[in-house]
Amino acid sequence: MGESILDFQLEQAIGLNVNRTAFLMTEEISRRFAASGYPLSAQDFGILFRLMKQGAMTQVEIVQLLMRDKTTITRRIDGLVKKGLVERKPCQEDRRCFRVALTTEGELALEVMIPLVRDFQQEVLSDIPDDEKAITIRTLKSISERLLKIR
Repeated sequence: MGESILDFQLEQAIGLNVNRTAFLMTEEISRRFAASGYPLSAQDFGILFRLMKQGAMTQVEIVQLLMRDKTTITRRIDGLVKKGLVERKPCQEDRRCFRVALTTEGELALEVMIPLVRDFQQEVLSDIPDDEKAITIRTLKSISERLLKIR
């Protein structure tokens, strides 16, 4: 017979630990963004960063890339538009869709935010050896790929 359900250790569950770590990291980086004059979430940063790296995208492309639901991304983009960090431009090939693009103000925000993220990661990970960081990233990517296959 298998293990008893009483033997299950929730504290050892990968999902719980990944979720807790992600929560703590996103809360702290959002606090640091706000302290530097940009009251934005980690999700907002993710959108801005992807737009910087990949250029203008449709909201559907952003949803797929960031693996978030359409409603959340629409709400986040609405907030970024109100703050002047992104703009919606009609798609040339289909006037019914819009492409989201960084504004100059969005680019300036990233010039402040990217060093904050880089410094924060260095601070949080400073005492973890590089090989352990690499193994952790590789393992998490492997788990993500497996989960995408079983969806």
